[in-house]
Amino acid sequence: MSTYYDILGLEPGASQAEIKRAYFKMVRQYSPEADPEQFQKIREAYEQLQQGGNTGTEGPVFPPLSDPWAEKMLGQIEIYRRMGDKEKVRDACEEAFRLFSQDIQFLYLLVIAQRQCGNTGKAVKNGELLVRKEPENKWFLRELALSYLARGYTQKAYSVSGKAYEAGCRDYDFLVTYALQCDEYGEYEKGKQVLLEIVEKDKRWSREDIPELLEAYTGLLKFSCALQDFDMSEFLEGMCRKLGQYKVYVAEYVQDLACALSNAAVYQNCGGTAVSEVFRRVFAAIYDACRTEDDRRAVKRYEEEFDFACIVDDPRIGETLECAYTVLFDLHDMNDQTRKFALTDVQLCMVEERQEILEQAKILRQEYPAFYEKLAHFIRRLEAEKNLAYLKENLLKTYRRLAGGFELGLYYEKYPQEMERTKRILISDGASDAPYVREGRKIGRNDPCPCGSGKKYKQCCMKR
Repeated sequence: MSTYYDILGLEPGASQAEIKRAYFKMVRQYSPEADPEQFQKIREAYEQLQQGGNTGTEGPVFPPLSDPWAEKMLGQIEIYRRMGDKEKVRDACEEAFRLFSQDIQFLYLLVIAQRQCGNTGKAVKNGELLVRKEPENKWFLRELALSYLARGYTQKAYSVSGKAYEAGCRDYDFLVTYALQCDEYGEYEKGKQVLLEIVEKDKRWSREDIPELLEAYTGLLKFSCALQDFDMSEFLEGMCRKLGQYKVYVAEYVQDLACALSNAAVYQNCGGTAVSEVFRRVFAAIYDACRTEDDRRAVKRYEEEFDFACIVDDPRIGETLECAYTVLFDLHDMNDQTRKFALTDVQLCMVEERQEILEQAKILRQEYPAFYEKLAHFIRRLEAEKNLAYLKENLLKTYRRLAGGFELGLYYEKYPQEMERTKRILISDGASDAPYVREGRKIGRNDPCPCGSGKKYKQCCMKR
């Protein structure tokens, strides 16, 4: 039988911060709209595991109870809650509300208890009663929204969540949950507004609060991909400061943050702009928070993807170096022959474009140092070589030998006269394999990707 810890993929005794992190990660995967049944299980596990700890969740203030016996029953409910006995909490709340229906506190507690016990239909019914009694109470609206979510009534939940937000509900768990709902319904501007309220909060964050803070940053990076008017510079500067301030708490989240940052960079078209420098500082802050080599390697890989996005969008960097980047960072995915052909292909283009390449290399050395280091040896050779014809001919010998086994390379695309020359040489040498000639229309690097992603071909399937 699965425990609540199993549902969230946790070991027994996990901290409140670990519980929150696991919950936020799983609800991104199993959203209330796409998989309401699984979401219900995840939400129930999250609420139940929070019972025993100080979650920091805010709540309503109620008037004094009407009867001493009511006070005693409230105390008993609290004892059961601390014991973690959700059924006894629910039963005690039902009895208390039956006896003291004029005390709305018992109805409020009953809604929560019924939802945590999986009695979602009753939780919805009593949540609606709660809101009818006080339609503007933000806490009552919140509990009704969560009950709708638990029941799978996602549209109703989204509507009531909006009312709770407008009424002033601002506890962090609710804000993150509401932002996830905004994402589901494509309300990215509203979702951004909601999450900014978390990250812009002027407070000293505790370890238990960090999951909400980092989830908010992850969500905002996602929203930035859908919003064209997102002020990334200001947002990223704030993120960088927070990551530095809470470095000790960030280690568990570095891969998620780096992934979200890299995805955002692809959509921002920031190559050659001041924004790219801010992105780079955030990557540095994330890398600085890494504790393991696996995390460092993962973050560096995401930063390489960021570099590629910048290089593709940088008008100062030509097609040849874009292609070189793709080759050099995918070498581990190639066999020996393919690797040799791909490297020779871009090197030949670099020889033909020597002056332009040397000018672009200055930009690489300053702004894309990781990429420059991979090219540095050949660039130095280009700088020092007195006889370019000799260098070109040596490369062409290798290229001619390999070209017959591959589709048309970049070199032959850009310099078709060399392909004709190769054909003549191969025929005169008695070689039977001619260079591959493409049938049909070639997909250009800047054309829409045929996979339907909406990205340019060079930013999508060409990299694979």
